[in-house]
Amino acid sequence: MKLIAVLTFTILVTVQQSYGQQPTDNKKEIGLLIKKYAKSIIDKDSATFYNLFNDGPVTWCAAFKDISYNRIIQKNPNARSNYFSDSYKGFFKAVLGNKNIEDKFDNVQIIEDGTVASVTMDYSFWSDNKMQNWGGKYLSLIKRDGKWKITSVIYSVELSNYLEQPALEERHKRSLPGTIE
Repeated sequence: MKLIAVLTFTILVTVQQSYGQQPTDNKKEIGLLIKKYAKSIIDKDSATFYNLFNDGPVTWCAAFKDISYNRIIQKNPNARSNYFSDSYKGFFKAVLGNKNIEDKFDNVQIIEDGTVASVTMDYSFWSDNKMQNWGGKYLSLIKRDGKWKITSVIYSVELSNYLEQPALEERHKRSLPGTIE
C-alpha cells in the first residue's frame, strides 16, 4: 500500500512539473524557430525556411513607415500605396538573388498559450554588411502536430538611408505593454 502511495505521488509530481514547464518549453521552441528563420536566410537554406511555415495560406505583408513613404513619394509621385504583400516563398526567392543577406532580430517578446503564439520583435535587414531597412515584425504561430508553424508575418519598413534605427534602449521604451480602456 505504501509503494502505491509513493508511486502515485511521484506520478502526480512529475505530471505537475511537466505542465508547469510547458510554457517555458514552448517559448524555447519558438525562440529556436526564430533562430532557424534567421540562419536559413544567411545560409540560403530554402528547405529549412519553408518548413517553418504552416501549410496553406500564410499572410506576408508590410507597410512603409511615414518617413520612408514620404521620401518614396517625393522621388516617385506615382507611388500608390505604402503597403505591399508577397509570400514567404517570394521573399526567399528575392533573398537568393543577393549575397550576404541577414535578417537580425532583437527586443523579442513571445506570448503563447501552448497552442497559438504571437511574437513581436524589432528587426533590421542587412545586405553586404549594410543595414537596408528596419522596423517591427510580428509573427503569428500555431502549434500543429506538435510543431510550431508560422501563419503570418507582418512588418513595418523604415529605409535606413532615410532614418537610422534607434538604439535598443529607446526601442525598449516604445515596446512597454499597453492597456485597452
